[in-house]
Amino acid sequence: MLKAVIFDMDGVLVDSMSDHAEAVQHIFDEIGVEMDKQDIFEREGERTVDIVRFLLEKGGGDSSRFDISDIVERYIAEFNRIAEFKVFEGMQECLSGLKGRFDLAVVSGSDRPIVHDIIDSLYPGTFSVIVTADDVHRGKPDPDPYLKAIEMLGISSHEAIVIENAPMGVESAKGAGICCLAIPTYLDAEKFHQADMIIENHTRLVEFLNELEPSYECARSKL
Repeated sequence: MLKAVIFDMDGVLVDSMSDHAEAVQHIFDEIGVEMDKQDIFEREGERTVDIVRFLLEKGGGDSSRFDISDIVERYIAEFNRIAEFKVFEGMQECLSGLKGRFDLAVVSGSDRPIVHDIIDSLYPGTFSVIVTADDVHRGKPDPDPYLKAIEMLGISSHEAIVIENAPMGVESAKGAGICCLAIPTYLDAEKFHQADMIIENHTRLVEFLNELEPSYECARSKL
């Protein structure tokens, strides 16, 4: 029986990735390292520190020349300055109803201050478990974030489903043995070949979640 629904945050609960990319761009402009915003979308789900390290090595060649912790702190401050937290239509009402039938969790590659600020302001009291980049040593695509979530929920991997919008997040969920549904918010659907189901958009996602029952059985399909 299905007991829990686990959500990625950025691109699933909030339309925020353009703000993340813009904040990183501002900091990289300040430190004089070129970057391509598309890399942010391609590597969404990874811990910020890992994305920053990748971007530094791609744009500057040697990440050891930089204080990555300082760059991450500056990015968090910049994101909080520019971000406009936009909830996908229908998600707040949907999750309010869903909470009465399932345990709900968030597993995000974003940093703890950002995740808790967004969830506390937009989805207060909705999630019983929140796992952030700061809560694991190895982030997505490693399975650790989702393994930690099901451990905290006190369930097995077969008693949950994951809603993801990033290929690395899908890989993480599947590595943890959890059924994973993907919504291609920012990337083409063909990039989600590992997902058990691809849900076309948030309108269809809300419809799916509103009809979700504990008897749901995971099956590879497209909605």
